Amino acid sequence: MIYANVERINPKIIWQNILLLLIISILPYLTTFVANNPFSLLAEVLYGLDFILINAMLFWMAKSLLEINSDREYLSKVLDIKNAIVIPSIIFIVGLIVALSGYPFAISICCLITVVRSIIYSLKN
Repeated sequence: MIYANVERINPKIIWQNILLLLIISILPYLTTFVANNPFSLLAEVLYGLDFILINAMLFWMAKSLLEINSDREYLSKVLDIKNAIVIPSIIFIVGLIVALSGYPFAISICCLITVVRSIIYSLKN
């Protein structure tokens, strides 16, 4: 959906997208790891770190896309970095800190934030 409003990309963005897909592809394995070990601190931390990495990659890609497509006003609205990436990243980091105390509830919060954010931004566009 992001690329529907982009006129230019470069090899850097292609590699960022490949790295993002790699990080996302790890998510099902980490989900299985957490499901099989619901009270494992390692499983919770790895799961939280994956979400933080995904948001970091999205932030990096959004900045790169805005740099080379600076003339696209609609793109800057769609890639609202503060609301779409920075705020959820802060919430994920807080969730990871809560997960360090051993509560599987933190994982549910991370998943819920991702789903709600996706629904809000898909309805917004």
